[in-house]
Amino acid sequence: MSFSFTSVFARASIAALSVALLAGCAAGGRSGSLGAVPAMSTPAMATQANFLRFGSDGPVLQTLDVPLSQFPKAVGTLLTGIRGNLITGFIDRADGSNLGVVYDRKTGVWTPIKYPGASNTSVYGPAVTATGYRLVGSYEKRGQTSAGGFVYDSVTKKYLTVDAPTKLCSPKSCNYTIAHSNYGDTAYKVVGNYDSIKSGSLLTNSKAYPVSGHAFIYDSSTAKFSTLEFPGSISSTAYGIWMDGNAVAIAGGYTDKTGTHAYVRDLAGTKMLVYTWPKSILTHFEGITGAGGPGNYNVIGDYFDIKNKTLEYGFLLPIRNWTAGTATVIGPVSANSVYGSTVIGVYMGAGLANGYITKI
Repeated sequence: MSFSFTSVFARASIAALSVALLAGCAAGGRSGSLGAVPAMSTPAMATQANFLRFGSDGPVLQTLDVPLSQFPKAVGTLLTGIRGNLITGFIDRADGSNLGVVYDRKTGVWTPIKYPGASNTSVYGPAVTATGYRLVGSYEKRGQTSAGGFVYDSVTKKYLTVDAPTKLCSPKSCNYTIAHSNYGDTAYKVVGNYDSIKSGSLLTNSKAYPVSGHAFIYDSSTAKFSTLEFPGSISSTAYGIWMDGNAVAIAGGYTDKTGTHAYVRDLAGTKMLVYTWPKSILTHFEGITGAGGPGNYNVIGDYFDIKNKTLEYGFLLPIRNWTAGTATVIGPVSANSVYGSTVIGVYMGAGLANGYITKI
């Protein structure tokens, strides 16, 4: 899911509560209750109703939508994060509101997540802890013109509001915080974005987003925010985080005068990989997973086609020893998160936003 930047062609969706992929799909419709997700190694499955593939050599995608029996008002499923057996996301509902969800691949159970008193809740990157799991996301209360970030603990069932200090947006006050991903156990780190929105509904109206954004890192042990900026950048995002012991890697994107670029960098600031898809107008990393120690990662991302500037493609990129390998294109989809070699995201089918899962 993309983010707001200066290009008139870039779709603003830091909260990403609607997906404007204009690509046609090989399969469409809602899948109903899927239960546990089966293996996805047989190409022949692409002929079944809930599977699709873009191109003869592309990965097979399995539709993964919330069951309508449990969520009868759902008109779209948007998957945002994966760690272990947990997948996070949110649903678009017929009344225009949004509701967060978390799916357990082991049990096949979907659990609704709603920030107390919120009319809109979006849920992003989960973290598996020793006693349960932790979710992050954003919420909007009815009628308000600001969005807050939160951290949710599955054991205590409590929501911790995580908002950027107003001074960070000086001379204006920060009025939105979007928490995208988290990592850690008792002590943890959260990455996301903050800024000052001009006006309008933050989670449903992308035109309300400003042309600039700021990436942040939140440390639970100190309850402090740090801003992640890049020299000469107009806007920056932080969408994914991965930790190998004391080594912390963050993935996202930034825009400067030359365009929009994806990045992975270590928290110490000594290592960084910048990646731009050839001949694209925009490239962004959406998620990161480990692949054998510090400097070795699989990252998932999106780029926009140079010819059809509204056409978004998802891809997986292996990084080994801080060097980019050969990318695998998933298709005209949004690729939102990765764990090991399992990827989740969103595609448009039958006029609806559908979640998908695949192995690469």
